[in-house]
Amino acid sequence: MVDPREATGALALPAPPARFQLGDPRWLLEWRYLPWPTDWAAYFGRSGPLHVELGFGDGAFLIGLARRMPEANCVGVERALEPTRWTLRRLRREGVENVRLVLGDAFAALALLFPPESITGVYINFPDPWPKARHHHRRLLTPAFLQLAAHRLQPGGTLLIATDDGDYAIWIAEALKGTPGLESIFETPWVHALPDREPTRYERKALAAGRTCFYFIWRRSGPAPAPPLPRMLRPEDAMPHRIWKGTPDLSRIVETLRGRLWRDGETIWRVKGLYRPVEGDGLLIELLIAEGPWVETVALRFQPHGSGAWILQPAEIGGLRPTMALKMGVQAVARAIEEATPGLQILSSTIGEQSRG
Repeated sequence: MVDPREATGALALPAPPARFQLGDPRWLLEWRYLPWPTDWAAYFGRSGPLHVELGFGDGAFLIGLARRMPEANCVGVERALEPTRWTLRRLRREGVENVRLVLGDAFAALALLFPPESITGVYINFPDPWPKARHHHRRLLTPAFLQLAAHRLQPGGTLLIATDDGDYAIWIAEALKGTPGLESIFETPWVHALPDREPTRYERKALAAGRTCFYFIWRRSGPAPAPPLPRMLRPEDAMPHRIWKGTPDLSRIVETLRGRLWRDGETIWRVKGLYRPVEGDGLLIELLIAEGPWVETVALRFQPHGSGAWILQPAEIGGLRPTMALKMGVQAVARAIEEATPGLQILSSTIGEQSRG
């Protein structure tokens, strides 16, 4: 069978493992398997202005954008599986060629996949406002994110944001005003209508319910300094793991790990949850990693690995970001496991403290 990317002239590059593919690789990519940064002309089989929607929902806005600008290469980034499936079905049905979808986190994708000054337009439609004050750290449109977006925009490129949450609009406006290199194309930070805009499904519901929408269009108008980002593992590096020989005491390991917190400067690791499988042995460890503005929750698997051996490694789910902080988090958990079961013998490790004994 011919790879659809070859048939359209796009470069045939490595695809995700089959068990993680949601459909036709002609449209769908997974950011972990893309070069950092990505040569988008290779994936589209042509050069063209690059437009990126972060959180594309059902895909209507992204596909409408691609239809209005057939000369553009349009990339959509979405971390949720179900909207990605909806959009894939729409792409197959409508046969739009100038769209590629990335399954992954918006912040991570923008940071890793797009070179500086490479994007003509960034679009963010109705992001979750996380209205409670204790959840504000979860908002996408933080000063750190906006600094990253400005750095990735071409001079003259635009950032379009839409929201129907007034408090979030004020938050966004203040963050944009403090972002070097960006200025509003309007005399005000936002406007309440864009006559030529094609509304999203959520937007139509909001307008029908009488809610006020806020539209921001800010332009890259000057120098934008590079944002601070975590140290990343190279794509070709093995994911952090450790393998032991021996019989772990799972009950003591659970007691040792429950609620555990580690701190190193501005980086924090916290065990959020511990789960046992319905069948078989092992443990799933939910670990939060916060490195300044860069926050992720990862799942680590501790499970049998061949005869008489056990392995600790990140689970292949959740749009994992392979940072140095992840490697250090796996190392911290590994040490806690060894603290709970001193008799384990290290067979191999990519997180230091190689084979001993």
